[in-house]
Amino acid sequence: MLPNIDLRIANMIKALEQVILPALPREQRQARDQAMLVAGHLRMMGDQWKSALLYEQVSLDDLAGLARELLSDAPASVASRLENALAAAQACDRVSITALEQANIDLGNAVDAFILGGDDHAPLSQAVTDAVLAYGLRHARRERTWFKANRLDPDRDDLPAIEEIFAGAD
Repeated sequence: MLPNIDLRIANMIKALEQVILPALPREQRQARDQAMLVAGHLRMMGDQWKSALLYEQVSLDDLAGLARELLSDAPASVASRLENALAAAQACDRVSITALEQANIDLGNAVDAFILGGDDHAPLSQAVTDAVLAYGLRHARRERTWFKANRLDPDRDDLPAIEEIFAGAD
Protein backbone atom coordinates (compact mmCIF):
# COMPACT_ATOMS: atom_id res chain seq x y z
CA MET A 1 0.00 0.00 0.00
CA LEU A 2 1.27 3.46 -0.92
CA PRO A 3 1.43 6.18 1.73
CA ASN A 4 -1.38 8.72 1.43
CA ILE A 5 -0.80 12.44 0.94
CA ASP A 6 -1.26 13.24 4.65
CA LEU A 7 1.48 10.78 5.62
CA ARG A 8 3.79 12.01 2.88
CA ILE A 9 3.39 15.63 4.01
CA ALA A 10 3.94 14.62 7.65
CA ASN A 11 7.13 12.77 6.66
CA MET A 12 8.45 15.82 4.78
CA ILE A 13 7.80 18.02 7.82
CA LYS A 14 9.47 15.48 10.08
CA ALA A 15 12.53 15.34 7.81
CA LEU A 16 12.82 19.12 7.80
CA GLU A 17 12.35 19.54 11.54
CA GLN A 18 14.19 16.48 12.86
CA VAL A 19 16.99 16.02 10.33
CA ILE A 20 17.61 19.03 8.11
CA LEU A 21 17.12 21.89 10.61
CA PRO A 22 19.29 20.33 13.34
CA ALA A 23 22.03 19.75 10.74
CA LEU A 24 22.10 23.40 9.70
CA PRO A 25 24.61 25.55 11.60
CA ARG A 26 22.98 28.13 13.88
CA GLU A 27 24.70 30.98 12.01
CA GLN A 28 22.90 29.95 8.79
CA ARG A 29 19.78 31.93 9.76
CA GLN A 30 18.45 32.33 6.24
CA ALA A 31 18.71 28.61 5.49
CA ARG A 32 17.07 27.77 8.85
CA ASP A 33 14.30 30.34 8.27
CA GLN A 34 13.63 28.97 4.79
CA ALA A 35 13.47 25.39 6.08
CA MET A 36 10.96 26.47 8.75
CA LEU A 37 8.98 28.37 6.10
CA VAL A 38 8.79 25.22 3.97
CA ALA A 39 7.63 23.20 6.99
CA GLY A 40 4.95 25.80 7.70
CA HIS A 41 3.71 25.73 4.12
CA LEU A 42 3.62 21.95 4.17
CA ARG A 43 1.48 22.08 7.33
CA MET A 44 -0.94 24.50 5.66
CA MET A 45 -1.07 22.34 2.54
CA GLY A 46 -1.82 19.35 4.76
CA ASP A 47 -4.78 21.25 6.21
CA GLN A 48 -5.96 22.54 2.83
CA TRP A 49 -5.45 19.90 0.17
CA LYS A 50 -8.62 17.90 0.79
CA SER A 51 -10.72 21.07 0.48
CA ALA A 52 -8.83 22.74 -2.38
CA LEU A 53 -11.26 21.73 -5.12
CA LEU A 54 -14.29 22.84 -3.11
CA TYR A 55 -12.51 26.10 -2.21
CA GLU A 56 -11.99 26.91 -5.90
CA GLN A 57 -15.58 25.93 -6.75
CA VAL A 58 -17.06 28.10 -3.99
CA SER A 59 -14.77 31.00 -4.93
CA LEU A 60 -15.82 30.79 -8.57
CA ASP A 61 -19.52 30.48 -7.70
CA ASP A 62 -19.33 33.56 -5.48
CA LEU A 63 -17.49 35.56 -8.14
CA ALA A 64 -19.99 34.40 -10.79
CA GLY A 65 -22.83 35.59 -8.55
CA LEU A 66 -21.19 39.01 -8.37
CA ALA A 67 -20.68 39.04 -12.15
CA ARG A 68 -24.38 38.28 -12.72
CA GLU A 69 -25.31 41.18 -10.42
CA LEU A 70 -22.97 43.50 -12.31
CA LEU A 71 -24.31 42.53 -15.74
CA SER A 72 -27.55 44.43 -15.16
CA ASP A 73 -25.57 47.64 -14.80
CA ALA A 74 -22.73 46.92 -17.23
CA PRO A 75 -21.77 49.58 -19.78
CA ALA A 76 -21.55 48.28 -23.34
CA SER A 77 -17.76 48.61 -23.30
CA VAL A 78 -17.43 45.81 -20.71
CA ALA A 79 -20.73 43.90 -20.89
CA SER A 80 -19.59 41.56 -23.64
CA ARG A 81 -16.33 40.71 -21.86
CA LEU A 82 -18.20 40.10 -18.61
CA GLU A 83 -20.81 37.90 -20.36
CA ASN A 84 -18.12 35.87 -22.15
CA ALA A 85 -16.07 35.35 -18.98
CA LEU A 86 -19.21 34.37 -17.07
CA ALA A 87 -20.22 31.87 -19.75
CA ALA A 88 -16.69 30.39 -19.78
CA ALA A 89 -16.72 30.15 -15.98
CA GLN A 90 -20.07 28.36 -16.01
CA ALA A 91 -18.81 25.92 -18.66
CA CYS A 92 -15.42 25.16 -17.07
CA ASP A 93 -14.49 21.69 -15.84
CA ARG A 94 -15.59 21.82 -12.20
CA VAL A 95 -13.46 18.86 -11.17
CA SER A 96 -10.23 20.43 -12.41
CA ILE A 97 -8.52 22.81 -9.99
CA THR A 98 -6.51 24.20 -12.90
CA ALA A 99 -9.67 24.96 -14.90
CA LEU A 100 -11.38 26.50 -11.87
CA GLU A 101 -8.34 28.66 -11.08
CA GLN A 102 -8.18 29.91 -14.66
CA ALA A 103 -11.90 30.62 -14.72
CA ASN A 104 -11.51 32.59 -11.47
CA ILE A 105 -8.66 34.60 -13.01
CA ASP A 106 -10.51 35.32 -16.26
CA LEU A 107 -13.79 36.19 -14.60
CA GLY A 108 -11.95 38.25 -11.98
CA ASN A 109 -10.22 40.24 -14.72
CA ALA A 110 -13.58 40.91 -16.40
CA VAL A 111 -15.10 42.00 -13.09
CA ASP A 112 -12.10 44.26 -12.48
CA ALA A 113 -12.57 45.85 -15.91
CA PHE A 114 -16.20 46.48 -15.03
CA ILE A 115 -15.30 48.02 -11.66
CA LEU A 116 -12.76 50.29 -13.34
CA GLY A 117 -15.62 51.59 -15.49
CA GLY A 118 -14.50 50.29 -18.87
CA ASP A 119 -13.15 52.68 -21.47
CA ASP A 120 -15.63 55.31 -20.31
CA HIS A 121 -14.49 55.10 -16.67
CA ALA A 122 -18.15 55.29 -15.72
CA PRO A 123 -18.89 55.67 -12.00
CA LEU A 124 -20.47 52.74 -10.17
CA SER A 125 -24.06 52.90 -9.00
CA GLN A 126 -24.78 52.51 -5.30
CA ALA A 127 -26.26 49.04 -5.90
CA VAL A 128 -23.11 47.91 -7.71
CA THR A 129 -20.89 49.42 -5.03
CA ASP A 130 -22.87 47.57 -2.36
CA ALA A 131 -22.63 44.28 -4.31
CA VAL A 132 -18.86 44.66 -4.79
CA LEU A 133 -18.29 45.50 -1.13
CA ALA A 134 -20.44 42.57 0.06
CA TYR A 135 -18.53 40.22 -2.24
CA GLY A 136 -15.23 41.67 -1.02
CA LEU A 137 -16.15 40.97 2.60
CA ARG A 138 -17.11 37.36 1.84
CA HIS A 139 -14.01 36.79 -0.28
CA ALA A 140 -11.63 38.36 2.23
CA ARG A 141 -13.04 36.24 5.06
CA ARG A 142 -12.76 33.11 2.92
CA GLU A 143 -9.11 33.89 2.06
CA ARG A 144 -8.22 34.85 5.63
CA THR A 145 -9.70 31.58 6.86
CA TRP A 146 -7.93 29.59 4.14
CA PHE A 147 -4.56 31.03 5.20
CA LYS A 148 -5.08 31.41 8.94
CA ALA A 149 -2.63 28.58 9.61
CA ASN A 150 0.22 30.91 8.61
CA ARG A 151 -0.54 32.65 11.94
CA LEU A 152 -0.08 36.15 10.46
CA ASP A 153 -3.70 37.28 10.84
CA PRO A 154 -4.05 39.07 14.18
CA ASP A 155 -7.70 37.95 14.41
CA ARG A 156 -7.12 34.33 13.35
CA ASP A 157 -8.80 33.00 16.49
CA ASP A 158 -12.01 34.74 15.43
CA LEU A 159 -12.02 33.07 12.00
CA PRO A 160 -14.06 29.92 11.33
CA ALA A 161 -12.61 26.52 10.50
CA ILE A 162 -11.94 25.84 6.82
CA GLU A 163 -14.98 23.55 6.64
CA GLU A 164 -17.25 26.37 7.83
CA ILE A 165 -16.40 28.63 4.89
CA PHE A 166 -18.20 26.16 2.66
CA ALA A 167 -21.46 26.28 4.63
CA GLY A 168 -24.36 26.53 2.21
CA ALA A 169 -22.23 25.58 -0.79
CA ASP A 170 -23.85 22.59 -2.42
